Amino acid sequence: MRWRTLRWWLAGLGAYLLFLAATFPAGYAFSWWHKHLNGVQLTGIRGSIWSGSAQELVYKGQSWGGLVWRFDWLAPFSGHLGYRLTVQSAGESLSARVTGNRNSLLLQDIHGHAPVSLFGLWLPLPSGSLSGSLEVELSRVVLVNLNPTEAQGVVKLSGVSLNWPESVALGDYQLKLTSQDKNGIQGNFMDTGGPLILQGNLHLAPNGFYQISGTLASRDPNDNNLNTLIGYLPANREGRHAFRFTGNL
Repeated sequence: MRWRTLRWWLAGLGAYLLFLAATFPAGYAFSWWHKHLNGVQLTGIRGSIWSGSAQELVYKGQSWGGLVWRFDWLAPFSGHLGYRLTVQSAGESLSARVTGNRNSLLLQDIHGHAPVSLFGLWLPLPSGSLSGSLEVELSRVVLVNLNPTEAQGVVKLSGVSLNWPESVALGDYQLKLTSQDKNGIQGNFMDTGGPLILQGNLHLAPNGFYQISGTLASRDPNDNNLNTLIGYLPANREGRHAFRFTGNL
């Protein structure tokens, strides 16, 4: 075979392979990656691995709405594949830039809003115990095997109400997250208004162990429902009640 003919064959083969890569269906790719994404399910997948969507994203039985992805063409220069992901439903919109591999993911520029109930999976309370709105402004989160090990930014909660063991309005809050070395995630939270005065700390270790502790008190001595609820906790001389939760994600 002459070199000129061979060059045309090689060029044609290269163009064909490039076409396959550019249009590779996302559904096929997810069927390969699914076993490495513990607890993640996608339904109604459309588009390619470069740009597409899924009708529903489910993580450990919790539906997060629809998912849209766009390949980040700058990410390969850092040595990893990267995407811009947006999760959206009727009452939720969360967006982030994601780079990494199947074992470790770096999320950046995370912002959006969602109902508090969506994060019930990580709350040390029965499902559906809290309602309200959550606003996320995080510059950085690191996930190792889908467990958060680093975080930097602010999470705000507004209109929070406790629905268990009875219905009680709680108010608005702010959580500031930081990470130092490899000691996991540290958080400081406080109320920004509402019936419940709250101050506390959060620690999330890289192995998934978490500890939440702090003090709380009622802002209104005549709020019978709230005073009765927190009255079960021991109080100090200032009338503040201490709490502490521990567990594993």
